[in-house]
Amino acid sequence: MGSRVLLMQIAHPMVAESVYDHSYVFKKPLKRLFRTLHLTLALVFGTHQETATALHDIEMAHRPATGRLAQAAGKYAQGAAYNPRNPRQAFWVQATLVEGAVMGYETFVGPLSEADKQAFYIESQQIGVWMGISRQRMPGSYDAMRDYMQTAVDSGEVAVSEKARRIAPFITGQSWRGLNMLAHPVYRLSVALLPDAIREQYGYAPFSPMEQRLFKGLQATSRAALPLLPGFLRYMPPYLRARRRLQSVRSK
Repeated sequence: MGSRVLLMQIAHPMVAESVYDHSYVFKKPLKRLFRTLHLTLALVFGTHQETATALHDIEMAHRPATGRLAQAAGKYAQGAAYNPRNPRQAFWVQATLVEGAVMGYETFVGPLSEADKQAFYIESQQIGVWMGISRQRMPGSYDAMRDYMQTAVDSGEVAVSEKARRIAPFITGQSWRGLNMLAHPVYRLSVALLPDAIREQYGYAPFSPMEQRLFKGLQATSRAALPLLPGFLRYMPPYLRARRRLQSVRSK
C-alpha cells in the first residue's frame, strides 16, 4: 500500500512538482520508497531520539524543495509557488498517510470501528504538528478529513499533473529495471485501489474481472492468515520495539 500512498501524495500538483524537481526518485526509486517508510515508522514508533532524528532528516530534505510550477495544473496557474512547509500542501501529505493506513488495514486485516478511525486520526495529528501544521488547521474528525480530501479533488486543488504521471512508473515499479514483471502485481494493486477520480486522471484501468477475483482471494487469505502468524512475522520491528519499551515502563 506504500506505492498507493505515494501516488496519492503526488496527485497534489505542488507535491508532484517538488518531488520531480528535488527528489532522487528517478535514480533510486526503491531507496526513496523505503526511506519514506523508515521515516514514517520512526515518527510513529521511535524513541524520542529516533523521532527527533527523523524530523531533522525531513526538514533537511524539505528545506531546498521549493520552487514554482513549470506549467498550470488543476486550479494552480503556471508559476505558482510550492513549498513542502505550506500547511495545505503538508496536510494533504498527512491526510494520505492516515487514509492509506486505514484503507490498508481494512483491506488486508479487517474492519475498523468509527471510534478506532477517529482515535487513530486524532493521535496522528501529532505528526502534522511536527510538520508545522497547527491543530486548528486540521479537520476535527476522521470523517471531516475524508470530506476535505474529496473536496480537494473536486475543486482542482488536487489534480494529477503531467509530472505526476512521469513520476508514477518509478513508484509503481513499471520502470524498475529487471524487476518490472515482479513488480506488476504491486503496480496493479496500487493503482486499482486509488479513488476513481485520481486513478482516471493518472490514466490507469480499474481491476479487470479476473484481477478482481484474484484480489478478493488475496484479501480473504490475508485476513484469515494474519491472526495465525507469530508476532515477529505479523508486526514490523519498530512496532515490536515500541511495545517492549512500553511494557518495560509499565512493569516498573
